[in-house]
Amino acid sequence: MLYIVSPLWLSPGMRPCFLLTLTSFLFIQLAAAQNSDSIQVRALLKDISAAQVTETGYFYPGSFPSFRDCSGIPHNYQPDNNIFFTAIGIFTLRNLLPLLEGEEKQTMARIIENAQQAFPYYRNKQYLPFYNFWPTGKTILPRTLFIRHFHGLLGMGDDADDAVMVLMASGANDSMGNILKQRMIGVSNGQRKRIRSTLANYREYRAYSTYLGLQMPPDFDLGVHCNILYFMLQGHLPLVQQDTATIRLIAAMLKNRDYIRYPVFVSPYYARRPVILYHLARLIGNFHIPALDSFKTQLVYDIQQELVRVANMMDRILLSTSLMWLGQVPIPLNISNIHALKDSGTDRFIFFQARAAFWYPGLLKRIFLHLGYLRYNFYCPVFNKILLLEYLLVKRHIISA
Repeated sequence: MLYIVSPLWLSPGMRPCFLLTLTSFLFIQLAAAQNSDSIQVRALLKDISAAQVTETGYFYPGSFPSFRDCSGIPHNYQPDNNIFFTAIGIFTLRNLLPLLEGEEKQTMARIIENAQQAFPYYRNKQYLPFYNFWPTGKTILPRTLFIRHFHGLLGMGDDADDAVMVLMASGANDSMGNILKQRMIGVSNGQRKRIRSTLANYREYRAYSTYLGLQMPPDFDLGVHCNILYFMLQGHLPLVQQDTATIRLIAAMLKNRDYIRYPVFVSPYYARRPVILYHLARLIGNFHIPALDSFKTQLVYDIQQELVRVANMMDRILLSTSLMWLGQVPIPLNISNIHALKDSGTDRFIFFQARAAFWYPGLLKRIFLHLGYLRYNFYCPVFNKILLLEYLLVKRHIISA
C-alpha cells in the first residue's frame, strides 16, 4: 500500500490539490512502466518465436540454438545441438502460460507446441522416458578438438536433469513420470553404488543421482536436485525415501551454507551462485516444503548480497525473479528494450557448464573441476530472453494482484 503525506509547508487549502497531483503523477508513472513492460513482453515473444528452428539442419526443428566454448585456449566457440536449453526454456514458458491472455498466450502456446518436435531425438534408445543432453547415439561435445572422440569412455547417457525437464516441458502423463521416478529410485545413492564425489558428511544421504545409467556411480548436484523435486511436486508423484533424503540433503547444504562457500563443488553443472540461488528460490518459493521453508529469510539475504556484488544483467534478472518468488517486492531493472539486453553482452551469459571429474573422490574432484581445458561453457541467447520474459511476467502478475 502506498502512503502519501502532504507537505506541511503548504496551506491547508492547497494540500488536497498537491495530494491529487502527486497521486495522479504516480499512477501515470506506474501505468507507463506497465505499458513499457507489455511492449517488451510482445517483442520478446516475437523474437523467441522467430529464433525457434523451423527446418532440419544442425539443429532440429522446434529447438532453440545454443552454443559452447572451452574455458581453455583455444576456446573453440561452436554451435552445440543439446536439448537442455530447449527443455528448460519450454518448461519455463509452460509455467508462464497462465499469466498471458489473447494473442500473447496463443504465440507462447505455439512455441511450446513446436518444441515437441525436437524431444524425440534425445530420448532413450529403448524409448523409455529418459533423455540425454545430446542426441541419442550421437557424439558428445560435437566439434570439439579431441573429447568428441572419447564417446565410449566419457559419454554419460541419460540424465535426470534433462529427463525431468523434457517431461515437464512436454506435459507428459503420470505413467511416464512414474517410469522415470522408478529409474531414479533405482540409481539413487546406496541402491546399487555409493557416492564418493561429495563432501564426507553428505555421503550417507540416500538422495537422487544426476545420472540414470544403471552402471553409473551416483553423483549429486544441488541445482539438479532442485529440478528433480520440482518435477516430483508439480506432478504430485508419491514421495518416497529418496525424496525425503534429497530434501534433507538440500536442507543440510543450506544450513552449512555450502552453496555460498563451495558452489562449484556442490553444483558442478550450475556452478555459479546466482544460478544456484535461482534454482533454490524457484523450488522453495513455488512449493510448501516444511524442511526448507525456514531458510527463506536466509535466501533473501543471500540474494540481496549477491545483487550488490554482480554486474551482469542476466545475473540481476535471475536474482530479481528469485526475490519475487520468495515474496519480495519487484526490483526495477534498467532494460529499455531487448536490444539493450543483447548489447549488455548477455549472449555469453553462462547458465550451465560441463566439468570433468564429477564422480571422482573429493580431492581429485577439487582439482579437476577447476581445470579450464576440462570445462565447457554453454550459452543460449533465446533462453536469456525467456528469463527476461519470466521476470517481466512475474513482476506484472505481482503488481496486478
